[in-house]
Amino acid sequence: MPRGPSLPIAAAAAASGATALALSQAFVATPGAAQAGSALRGSSSLAASLAQPQAKTASSSAWTVATGVAAAAAAVQVASRRRATNNRPCSASSQSVRADSRITRAAGAAGGTKRVLIMGGTRFIGCYLVSKLMELGHEVVLVNRGKTNGGKPERLPGMSDSDYNKMLEGVSVLVADRKEPEQMKAAITAAGKFDIVFDNNVRKLAEVQPLVEAIEASGGCEQFILMSSAGVYGPTDVLPLSETNPGDPNSRHKEKLSCENYLQQKGLNWTSIRPTYIYGPLNYNPVERYFFDRVARGRPVCVPYDGKYITQLGHCEDLADFMAKCIGNPNVKGQVYNVSSEEYVTFDGMAKVCAKAAGKDEPKIIHYDPKSVSVPEDFPKAFPFRGMHFFASIEKAKRDVPNWKPKYNMFNGLKSSYEQDYVARGFDKKDPDFRTDDLIIQKCGA
Repeated sequence: MPRGPSLPIAAAAAASGATALALSQAFVATPGAAQAGSALRGSSSLAASLAQPQAKTASSSAWTVATGVAAAAAAVQVASRRRATNNRPCSASSQSVRADSRITRAAGAAGGTKRVLIMGGTRFIGCYLVSKLMELGHEVVLVNRGKTNGGKPERLPGMSDSDYNKMLEGVSVLVADRKEPEQMKAAITAAGKFDIVFDNNVRKLAEVQPLVEAIEASGGCEQFILMSSAGVYGPTDVLPLSETNPGDPNSRHKEKLSCENYLQQKGLNWTSIRPTYIYGPLNYNPVERYFFDRVARGRPVCVPYDGKYITQLGHCEDLADFMAKCIGNPNVKGQVYNVSSEEYVTFDGMAKVCAKAAGKDEPKIIHYDPKSVSVPEDFPKAFPFRGMHFFASIEKAKRDVPNWKPKYNMFNGLKSSYEQDYVARGFDKKDPDFRTDDLIIQKCGA
């Protein structure tokens, strides 16, 4: 079994006040004010007790949540100033793409209009971030290979043709491949000065270094915002995870820690964002889709261990909203933030809430020991979550960016993902590969 805390576990958010959670016969809970009318009710027994003296019952027959200690909101005062937009075109010899298509809008963000560089921007989180930035009146330049949709972001669910075209009018694409660092550096340097940089797809230190060199060569930037991962944290028995938890040198995300250290050493005004699992429409990772594939077809859901591990998902739109609201906020300088939802969910609970969000009957759940099942390399992944408790406190993010909090609860977020993405894009009509499931079901004799 992967390393991780075992039940029972003591929950503590060291940097933000203890957020407590006592779960009894529950599958999802929120560390905040309980809303009994919208409570998601489950039947699985969860023998976990997360210590908190202020726990209160939302529904004694279904679930118990404890009100977390609310951190005082920090007032953010940023001088309102408008900065002239740099009008140099994005160009890299033959690599430039329509860099002169710029529009002027009333800036809604503190500090006025910013010239923003986004690494990536064609899929999922990048699409939502572009939309948020355009709403705020910023100028957006994407850096990518230009292979998907001409390098422009995908249309967001429910977006009309006119709104989509309007959004694209204000987005420029700089075609460059970060796997070819010298080409990328030349392209970005030639494009002129950027105020804000969002590096959404960096994985290694060797990838961020040439980007920083290019930004410095073109005059530096006001803020550099890095997309990291809550996967950088090491094993712990104290949950939820907080930003003070040490990093894991064995994590597959360990180089993101190196990126953070590098940005600090360079003296940049940097911020690192550490999401847990991300879900929502346009998700190209089969997170919620794993469950939708099964509940939509009336198949059992194979869940490892006893289904009681607790995890956490954050909606893509909430993540993009936090990213955009970091712009011009002095509180976030040199800080790392866990960003996710305010709810935690068990593995079994995820299967149940996905079924409810899809309007389907509660699924049959088959528990199994992953060590007892040998899955061939060419078979699909057995389960989308790591086999351990994995959830983080977002109190620091709410404190330092007081105009942000998650918009979506889990049920509403999954419902929108099912209707606006899973069904809208025809995943419900496709033929998923269930070979791994069939192997597990045969092994379990179910």
